[in-house]
Amino acid sequence: MSCRHCLWAIVVVFAGCASLLDRRSDFERGLQLFRNRQYSEAVEYFDTHHRKFPDSDSTLYYLFNCYRHLNRQEDQTKVLEKMAFRNIKDKNIYLNLVYLYREEEKYEALFNMLTRLQPPMSKEVDMHIILTRQLLAELLCGAAGKTLQTDPIVFCISRGYLPLSPDGQLYEHDTLTTANLIVLLDRLVEPVYPRNLHRVQKIPTRSYLYLPYMRLVDQEILEFDTHIIPNQIASVITAVRALDRLDKRNRFD
Repeated sequence: MSCRHCLWAIVVVFAGCASLLDRRSDFERGLQLFRNRQYSEAVEYFDTHHRKFPDSDSTLYYLFNCYRHLNRQEDQTKVLEKMAFRNIKDKNIYLNLVYLYREEEKYEALFNMLTRLQPPMSKEVDMHIILTRQLLAELLCGAAGKTLQTDPIVFCISRGYLPLSPDGQLYEHDTLTTANLIVLLDRLVEPVYPRNLHRVQKIPTRSYLYLPYMRLVDQEILEFDTHIIPNQIASVITAVRALDRLDKRNRFD
């Protein structure tokens, strides 16, 4: 055999060995590209690996972070939705979904996701997200299932779901207390006298809150809590549960 033929034979052998040695999985290749900050290329390998192994949570985490670095919000949302569907116990999944749904004005998706949320993740939402007038308006829009052409608060005021402030300002960033939430929810139920009256430690019977709270409890919009604290920041999940019950009674049709 000539020297030239020997050289080519060696090259072919080494090429074959290299192919055999590089048996990294799609996930491993994606991970290497991710570490090199080649996020677009990494997405292709992570996506391929996810299709082959749909139960791999780690792949979804890396896909989400690739899309985050690439500023691809819709793709971030889709990945987080897959993770939420798998009921992964990671508060950041749901907190990020709340943020993205609000950014994308997907209020019905936001409302539906929060109605399905159970402890301990529902408690994490209450710990990290404050119920403001704006957020309540968005949740009302989600419960109503409306696609908006205007600001959620303006829409809710036009439908009578929220009252107009005396000075005409929206006050969208105002934090709502439990007392505020009781008053606002009471606007959405029939103004009937409650059949049952219970003792509430922090709400005296002569308080302006007593009858509205009893009415909401009597109509099963809120669950009775004798230890309820009116001046405490209102719970997002409590608001969602109440709006869900109102929605099931066709209050927003």
